[in-house]
Amino acid sequence: MTNPLYTPDQEAAEKLALRLIEWADIRAAREAARSGMLADPAANTVDGNLALDRALDQWVLALAMREANGDTADPRVTWNVSNPPRNWFGHVYHGAAVAIDNPDNFNREIPIDGDAHYEIDLQFSENPPQFSIVIEMEPKHHAGLGHNIGALTLQDLLPHCDEARRVTVTVGPEEGGPLHLQSQSGRIQIYTRDSQADWNQLPAQVSVRRLDPPADWKPRTEEEIAAAIIADMPAWVRFWRGFKDDFLGFPDPNTLVGPNGRDGNWGYLAGGRFALANDEAVLITLDPVGSYYTGFQITDPWTIAPDPMLRLASLNKAQITPNPDGTVTYAIALCDPGVANWIDTCGLHEGWMLTRWQGVPENPPKDQMIRDVRLVKIADIPGDVPRADLAGRHAQIAARTAAFSQRTSKEGWIDAA
Repeated sequence: MTNPLYTPDQEAAEKLALRLIEWADIRAAREAARSGMLADPAANTVDGNLALDRALDQWVLALAMREANGDTADPRVTWNVSNPPRNWFGHVYHGAAVAIDNPDNFNREIPIDGDAHYEIDLQFSENPPQFSIVIEMEPKHHAGLGHNIGALTLQDLLPHCDEARRVTVTVGPEEGGPLHLQSQSGRIQIYTRDSQADWNQLPAQVSVRRLDPPADWKPRTEEEIAAAIIADMPAWVRFWRGFKDDFLGFPDPNTLVGPNGRDGNWGYLAGGRFALANDEAVLITLDPVGSYYTGFQITDPWTIAPDPMLRLASLNKAQITPNPDGTVTYAIALCDPGVANWIDTCGLHEGWMLTRWQGVPENPPKDQMIRDVRLVKIADIPGDVPRADLAGRHAQIAARTAAFSQRTSKEGWIDAA
């Protein structure tokens, strides 16, 4: 099946964003933002200093992509906030992300005018990832998480699909039925999110059209888009640089805060910081509580995730080995501890960790979702924790790489329904 991410609109937005971030005045805005980052305490740590420029480049490209698809009169669907680099469309895309980008997610963005009317067409595969479509009030300069004003999940949408698993969601300021997202006056961002419980699951096809485009509309010039990037850059970088300082109250290392419910009641998350010596591991046991999707990952001190294609920096539901009772025990460590569910810090001694539950049954036992969190010596990891030998680890990484590579192939998920 044709890759639903490999679209002409995606190609055009990426080429424009990659071109604009090299403009001299945008480079100057980046350097001004970098000066502020150097004053951040995270820049005084080894891991934070080494990761500084990568984090900044990810933020800058994410902002450029947001502005490249920023016309609410002529909105497109673009995949943004995905930090692994990719080589497609004849160019190398460096990766663009903000806080704790989930490698199991495909985050696509649609900018809309809250007073206008739109239709968003969706088509799901026979075995779709957990899906949500969220409507948010956009903060000034895009510098924030936005205010969630509505959401629909896969479970809301599937009963209304036709035989080809197609459904249309309407958007507008009026009240509507079960397939309507009510907007408010102002600039709105709509996000669709496919959360893969298995990297072989095919993301949804997504398209948008405005029903009442303004009669005097004309496309923005590259100079206008560049000016918007420059105007937004200080607040954008300042917000994402500071996100780590307020996230979950900046907890003590090697503890998990949560589980916390997500806005719109579409899942839960728990997170915290890790700090490890070479011979240590954070051992964490979680209960999936019957969720459609669960995932665990780590990031650097700026909350930017390592490239997950070749390293076990994250694990989802299809990539883990459960305990006999259905719980899952993860081991976060710098070197391979021989544990089946190893979360590789990719050389980081400190950073962030986050786990998510999505498609959660009604009224889950929240007090059972986090069973145990403790710092241990690798040599002291209990023998009953599921293990992986070298051959098993090689097979695990090979399967991961093959599944991940489908994302940037024009043909995409060839065997997907």
